Amino acid sequence: MNNEPNNQSVKRHMALRALVSALLVIVFALLYIFYWPSLYDAILARQFQPNAQIAAINSRLKLTDQGTNLFYASVPTIQSQDQFNTSCESTERTTAMLGCYFKRHIYLYNVTNKDLDGAVEVAAAHEMLHAAYDRLNYFDRMSVDRMIQEQYEKIKDDPEIKSLMAYYNKAEPGSDINELHSIIGTTISSVSPELEAYYKRYFTDRSSIVALNAKYTAVFKEVESQSKALSAQIETEKDALKSDLATYDVDRVQLETDIDSFNERAKNGGFTSQSALTAARNALLARTSALNARRLTINERIAAYNQTVAKLNALSVKVGELNKSMNGITTPASGV
Repeated sequence: MNNEPNNQSVKRHMALRALVSALLVIVFALLYIFYWPSLYDAILARQFQPNAQIAAINSRLKLTDQGTNLFYASVPTIQSQDQFNTSCESTERTTAMLGCYFKRHIYLYNVTNKDLDGAVEVAAAHEMLHAAYDRLNYFDRMSVDRMIQEQYEKIKDDPEIKSLMAYYNKAEPGSDINELHSIIGTTISSVSPELEAYYKRYFTDRSSIVALNAKYTAVFKEVESQSKALSAQIETEKDALKSDLATYDVDRVQLETDIDSFNERAKNGGFTSQSALTAARNALLARTSALNARRLTINERIAAYNQTVAKLNALSVKVGELNKSMNGITTPASGV
């Protein structure tokens, strides 16, 4: 009996089974790559029980379901200074730090200063975007990296962006695209339509986050602007007062000398007539009156100068309070 056809049939069957198995492996691999992270986040998010503060932050962020899943799956926690610095393993830095994404968890610094309303929410959105970037598959990441790099080319000369990226390049080398992904998403209002469409995966209204960022950072900009204006005013007035006081002292000494001379002449009959004496005395009285008026004006200017200095000192105190509120540490800071 010839078994060759049967053998060929078995071989074809085995080859077909192998092909089907390979295809199933590929399909399951693709399903795992593209869908399992989102599914797993949804499971973790359902298990997370947010407290009232975290729930309020989530509501204010106006996240999509995917954004909320990422946020809650990262177990967001608001912490005090010592807890925050321990969780984020950061106690020495030169820029403000309100949050961190560390070991797939989000930690937020407890900002209680009412002047900085919105700061925690912006930090939460920033860290959620780190979680989002962390979940991107290879293909998505290539596309997102390209969009982020293209957007960065448009904003790289902005002083605030320059300052932030200089910090991250030093503190976290190699994280530039990851950080830009969060920075652009929470601070830049106008991005390419393609990038805006991508961010809509996570935000139903990204502009509200950008507005919150602008609102609380405006507090720092306003204080900085006022400080610069007051400092310039103080320096200008200080130089003017110094010059005017020096001139006043010269004129005062000269007047005192002239009065002594007048008294000596009057005592020794140095005037040829009463009218001459009266005219000289009236001239001295006029000079004295004018000098006294100058002294009063200078005193008023000194009082105003001291008030300006007091305002600047009060602003310095406020800056210290704001920085302390922002940093999670006690050293001054300049960023997010």
